[in-house]
This record gives sequence, structure tokens and C-alpha cells, in this order.
Amino acid sequence: HIKFTYVVNFVEKPDTVMQNMMEVSPTVGYAVPRIWEKYYSNIMIKMDDATWFKRFVFKLALKIGEKRADRVMNFKSLGVFHRILFSIAWFTIFRKLKERLGFENIRVAISGAAPISKEVLRFFQSIGMNLIEGYGQTEGTGVTTLSPEDKTKFGTVGIALKGIDLKIAEDGEILVKSPGVFKGYYKSDKATAETIVDGWLLTGDVGEIDSDGFLKITDRKKDIIVTAGGKNITPQYIENKLKASIYINDTVVIGDKRKFLSCLIMIDEDNVAKFAQDNKIQFSTYKDLTCDEQVIALIDREVKNVNETLARVENIRKFTILPKRLYEEDGEVTPTMKIKRKFVNKAFKDLIEAMY
Repeated sequence: HIKFTYVVNFVEKPDTVMQNMMEVSPTVGYAVPRIWEKYYSNIMIKMDDATWFKRFVFKLALKIGEKRADRVMNFKSLGVFHRILFSIAWFTIFRKLKERLGFENIRVAISGAAPISKEVLRFFQSIGMNLIEGYGQTEGTGVTTLSPEDKTKFGTVGIALKGIDLKIAEDGEILVKSPGVFKGYYKSDKATAETIVDGWLLTGDVGEIDSDGFLKITDRKKDIIVTAGGKNITPQYIENKLKASIYINDTVVIGDKRKFLSCLIMIDEDNVAKFAQDNKIQFSTYKDLTCDEQVIALIDREVKNVNETLARVENIRKFTILPKRLYEEDGEVTPTMKIKRKFVNKAFKDLIEAMY
């Protein structure tokens, strides 16, 4: 038997992730989507400040990388011409970029605990970093599916690990059966009976399995929106598109039993603050920043760009920027940086009602 020795490193705190990555230069990296999204937005912001020549070269290299990523992640072979072009882009741009980020040794990077934006996943694959998605939950003892290192598909969370059975219920819910499925909740037979049925774990997630066996998560079952017109909307899909903006940190789409969709938006404070400085916008507090007309116009443009990619019924008609930061300590977000929808809907009820 071959034995491997691994050294596990933990970041000091969310604010030091980038510094810690450069110090460690890991071979395997795992983080929640918000971390990868932050890397992406920082890179794009810094490129905006670069000289016109550097911006031109980077955009050209990125286009080459995107073509490669699109082919590889759709299981299509690369032609000789594309291989040569990507090799040039790699040695001139992407190799140096990865070194500066502390990614030069990464063999595989994993995103989990929440859905990641397709655009962010595509970006990292485009620069030659193998960022893949995994899926699972505590009740299933961790990881249920994972994309193989050499076979990743956009918009999916991979295939079931060995010994795990997956199936989709009639209502679209993902069901899991394996030796890793938990026995039940502590002193809660009712909750256990609602979660495990005939040995199958009811995950609460809605999805589908494609012809290659890859699992695609559509949304949380309880989060699906039914509009006043009877249309079923998956908010997670829209939220991921919005979060691809370098100026948007997180979002909550509203619209259940409503005539149209609206949205609460948490700005990316660092990037929006830089936008304010570049445009000589004066502010002293976080609330000042979120209430500025130019900042609102900036977010409005980002929302409109996303609306152009959506069906009319999925369009965000109105939005409100939250005037305060959200903290885990206050019960507003989870340890994996996911917004607690129930809390947000209750805490900002007045802001929501004002949009209707």
C-alpha cells in the first residue's frame, strides 16, 4: 500500500485568505464560493487599473483560455492550434498570475457548501486552474458528489462517489442512499422521519442527473418561488448570475406570491468603495456608500445586464441595497457565508414591502 502524508493548513480568518494562500502555496485548495468570487473580483478590479497594453494582453489571453475551458468542460478535444495558443497564454500571462496568487502548486481546487457562479468557475478554468464543485450535507457525512479532476462540467456538482446511490424524486428532490447517511436527529424522531424515508435521505435540494451521470442542483426545494401568476422561479439561478458581478457580494431574490421579482443586494464593499474613490464620491459610513445615487446607478446597470440574459418572467424589476453589513455573530449569515433567508426576509420586511 502506498502511503501519503498531507499537511493541512487553515486560514487565520476570512480577511487573510489571500495572504495565507501565498504563504502556503497549497496543492489542494478548498473554500466556499465567496472566497473564489472574491479572488475573481479582485483580479478583474486590478486589471481595470492596469495599463491599456496589459489589459489588452490579459483580455486576449482570457479569450483563448475561455475557448479551451468551453471545449474541455463539454468533453470536446482540443485541436493542435488551440493547444499552442493556450500554451502561449499560459507561459506569458496565467503562470505568473497563479504565482502571485499562491496558486502555482494547486493541482485541484474545490468549491462547496453553496452554489458558485458559472462565470467564476469558467474564469478559473480559463486561466488553467482546475476549480471543481462538490456537493453534500452533514446528514450524508460530508461529500456526496464531486467532479473528477480530469472531467468537469459547467453547471454541475460532479458524479456520485463510490458506494453512494442518487435518484431524483417525482417532485425533483435529490435523494441519497449510502452507508454514510446519518441515523437521525438527536431526540427528534419526527424530524428524522421527515428526512429519511425507506433508507433514502431527502436532501431538500432540487436537481437533475444528466446522461453522463453528473448532478445539477437547481435550487433548495423550500426556496422555489411561485409568483402571483403561477410561474415557478428558481431564485438561486438568478442570484448566482447577479453575484458574478464584481460589485455584488450576495443577493436574495424576492417574489413568492408577488406580481414580479425584486431583490435585496449586498454590495462588495471593497470594490464599490474603490468605484466611489475613482469617481470622487464622498462617503464616511457604509450606509452612506449604499445610499449614494451613483452607486445605486452602478448596481442598476449590473442588474440590467443580468436581466438581458434571463426570461422576462425572471427579470428583477426592483432592487434595494441593504444599508448594513451582515454578520455571522448576529445570526444573519451561516459560517459558510450563506445568507439566512428567513432572517433577511423578516429583518428587512419594510424594505421588501416598499418595493411593492
